Amino acid sequence: MTWTQIFPGVYEGIPGEQQEETELELYVRLSNIPIETMKTHRLETWQHRSSESWWPQIKQYADGSYNRPFLTFLGTVGTGKTHMAFAIGWAWLARSRSVLYYQVENLLDALRRGYSSWQKGDSDGYYTILQFTQNTELLILDDFGAQHETEWATSKLDQIVDYRYIHKKPLIATTNLALDRLPARIGDRLSEGVLVHLAGESFRKKQKASDKE
Repeated sequence: MTWTQIFPGVYEGIPGEQQEETELELYVRLSNIPIETMKTHRLETWQHRSSESWWPQIKQYADGSYNRPFLTFLGTVGTGKTHMAFAIGWAWLARSRSVLYYQVENLLDALRRGYSSWQKGDSDGYYTILQFTQNTELLILDDFGAQHETEWATSKLDQIVDYRYIHKKPLIATTNLALDRLPARIGDRLSEGVLVHLAGESFRKKQKASDKE
């Protein structure tokens, strides 16, 4: 079976000679997590894990033994929010649990393209993306607040977050903003979950400075 990406995160299977995927390979492909992060963005590669007070909560979430289904990483650019979100995603994938990752603006772009197709009579793309975001075992939404705000965008994000909130489905969010700067209902939903504030200087800036030495 050869797989063709119709929209980001949505694939169509075409019969062919390609070798069938293993269950893990299927979960990884459908997750939308960049395959390049498989080794680099793991719990084991986080250098400060022994000194962080919130580390036990992260371990519990990665193990699936969380108390609250929503987990939000807050902090400025480069402090490791996406690293931690991917690390938990890879931990879930390793146990053959479904994960779906989207950078928020990319999700909205995919929904817009799917919505445009839906208006032309093809509903598959739009509803497939929407159903995946609502029903995957773990949803990761990266960079909340960086998207172009419109009433439609806010409505779609609220629909997804609210569905997972009502059904107590796990959601990891990352944002550079304080929650009170996000759309009110979304910020309120996220505030009821676990909040992890990542402070400090950008790792990327420190790495660049180190490379110049």
